[in-house]
Amino acid sequence: MRAVFDELAQLVREHLRPKVQLAPDTQLVADLALDSIQQLDLLVALENHFRVALEIDGDEEIHTLGELAVWIERALTAAGA
Repeated sequence: MRAVFDELAQLVREHLRPKVQLAPDTQLVADLALDSIQQLDLLVALENHFRVALEIDGDEEIHTLGELAVWIERALTAAGA
């Protein structure tokens, strides 16, 4: 998960918050103050970077960068990457 998290953190810095300290427990809304448009922009950037479709399953909610990294890893595994 560390490699995925590191790439995720780099994308967040490049696209949204270049000088913020990021950790797996960093909250997307509370800590990074991402609005819905920024969340969508990040999602598109992640799908393009990792070359996967990211879809939320049912009741799943993603609040932290760590949860987002796990979600990306599952999508990569499902895609056979």
